[in-house]
Amino acid sequence: MTERTTNAEVISIDHLLERVRQEGPVLDFQGDVVGIFDPVLAVKVDKANTDRLTVPDSLIDFLGLRKSRDPLAWSVVRTVLIEQSGRLSEPEHLRGLYSRMQAFLAQRAGSVRNLSELSWWTISQSLLPMLIDGLDEADTDALIGEQKARYNGIVLQNFSPWQRIVDFGRSRRAARAVSRQIRQRLRDGVRREDFLQSLLPLAERIGTDRVAYLVSVVLAGMSGLPGITAASLAYAMYRFPEWRERIRAETTALSLDALCALPMRELPCTARFIKETIRVWPGLFALRRPAFHDIEVDGIRVKKDGAYEISSYYQHHCPHYWEAPDVFDPDRWLASRRQSNKGAFVPFGFSSRACIGSSVGHAQLVLFCALLTRDFDIQVQEQPKPWMQLEGFAIPVDFTGIATPRGAAAA
Repeated sequence: MTERTTNAEVISIDHLLERVRQEGPVLDFQGDVVGIFDPVLAVKVDKANTDRLTVPDSLIDFLGLRKSRDPLAWSVVRTVLIEQSGRLSEPEHLRGLYSRMQAFLAQRAGSVRNLSELSWWTISQSLLPMLIDGLDEADTDALIGEQKARYNGIVLQNFSPWQRIVDFGRSRRAARAVSRQIRQRLRDGVRREDFLQSLLPLAERIGTDRVAYLVSVVLAGMSGLPGITAASLAYAMYRFPEWRERIRAETTALSLDALCALPMRELPCTARFIKETIRVWPGLFALRRPAFHDIEVDGIRVKKDGAYEISSYYQHHCPHYWEAPDVFDPDRWLASRRQSNKGAFVPFGFSSRACIGSSVGHAQLVLFCALLTRDFDIQVQEQPKPWMQLEGFAIPVDFTGIATPRGAAAA
């Protein structure tokens, strides 16, 4: 894959575009893999594959130690978590989230840092109270350990034998902490406004062990793509300083309380900047998913135990859906210029399995942009020259600098 000469760092999809032009949007790859490069078809196939998904059995179920019940559909869990994500996006919760991000960054200001890593952790660690509120120091440390394991695997891609052992230990410790919090919450009857609370009513039906598994799924979602996207936003501000200043003008004009109400009509440049950053540099370029059963949709056939591939990067860079798709141009999102792209933009994943925390996720990205323009200045070191690594996902490399508080921020 080669980088194109444009105002944004991207990879070429010319070969794939040519195959789609010649063969159509459904391609056969090696190993019973079907590539689906039409937005509507991609969603249909993904939905057909996932509609039957249920919460997996635990070891207790396999050993026959629990009375069998009807399987719990993933769609039920998704509905519960999506509704809770909406509640956690209300202003009082976002004020707390902003304060945690601000405090995290302030503690690390004034010294040279890896800005990709700093962005990732500012996002990820600040989310923990939304997962499980009221954690003590030991359990907080355990969940941060799980986030470190995720960072090692996703961003650093450190899969050495020793690192695998260390990260396995971190994951087991986090699992014990989550189980402990579930038992304590059920025993004491204390209610908190977090993702765990929304899952507790399922405990009687599926057991606390599987509730713990669901919490771990949410934790994994918090500890991956949101931080990668934040790093891309910070990098885009460095690459396109004129947009950073336009965002600064919007965020400094609002009080913090007003900002946490997400008045997007007063943040139009911020909204367009976030959309364009995700379009140019999506968190994951492609997903290859196993087929859980035989799938047949609109003439597309995927065999059970085969796989299909869907690609946000292709959809975000296909000239069929976008004018000058490789150019970073947030103004393409102006109403006067908006194209009919038939669902090609998938900022939080394909609709059938889109991010369950997208309400919180979008809100946090808006607040992160405010944090980097309203409360801090970022001085990026030019040597070595920062660049965007594009290998399955986008992550800025050699992206180091200093975060400096801007003084008395607007209250």
